[in-house]
Amino acid sequence: MVAELKFEDGTHIRLRAPEQHGVPAVGLLPGLGAHRLAVRIDVEPLNVADGVNHFTLAGELRAAEGIGWIGSFLPTLVPLRTKATSVSAELVVPVTSAQLLALEEHRGGRDFSVLVDLQGTLPQSTAHPVAHLQETRQVAASTWEQQLASVGLTASFTITIPLPMAHGPIRQAAEHLRTADRQITAGEYTDAIRETRLALTLMRTLGVWPTGGTKKRDDQDQADRYGILQDRIAAQADGYADIIQAAFSQASGPQHNDGAIASAAWTRADAVALNALAAALLHRLSSETA
Repeated sequence: MVAELKFEDGTHIRLRAPEQHGVPAVGLLPGLGAHRLAVRIDVEPLNVADGVNHFTLAGELRAAEGIGWIGSFLPTLVPLRTKATSVSAELVVPVTSAQLLALEEHRGGRDFSVLVDLQGTLPQSTAHPVAHLQETRQVAASTWEQQLASVGLTASFTITIPLPMAHGPIRQAAEHLRTADRQITAGEYTDAIRETRLALTLMRTLGVWPTGGTKKRDDQDQADRYGILQDRIAAQADGYADIIQAAFSQASGPQHNDGAIASAAWTRADAVALNALAAALLHRLSSETA
């Protein structure tokens, strides 16, 4: 990002995202209930009118795609006549935990994007002292999720699934889960759950874990099936095989248009939960078939 503020008195200022490695363009600093959402800017004075030695940056921050206003920046004083070619500034908006969770619902696993509406003011200028600009700032999803974890609002983990060189059910199952992961990112949640179901089908065919007794499913709704998953994981009543069966039953939901499950709405949260569970089970299963 490179943008410029031009004032009537000839003052010309270039603004850019920080070039320092490891410094995100938008930073989240934790607080007690309220947090600091900071837009970081490197300020380079290209020309400064006589009598001017500083300017003030202010403005507003909005969620990208027009979903709503986040807050107003605290006015920030930036020196212009320095020995350095550029100076760093932070524009801060106080945000609550509730606001961050609302932004997460909208982000849906994508990169985090905000619209920055800036106003620069030259209090010492003899001409019209105000200039405006708008720009979009984007933070990679992985970087933003690390920052969210620092304020205690999210938890994340990564599972690396070893894939055998030869083709086989475990490799095919992993490929289905990778496809599901891409579909979750694209917002194709029902299709992602179908891919997860295909992965679970392949895992069941291996017969590594003994299969427990069959259970009647026709009267189980979406909540019932998550409850069964929770019970199986907590108690390991019949071992991993029953957990796979319960996960398969839930992932089969989008395939059915009748019964208690027919009216279920399949969301990103469903797709993520089932994909993560299947990946964890596949990781465990692969250790027994290596």
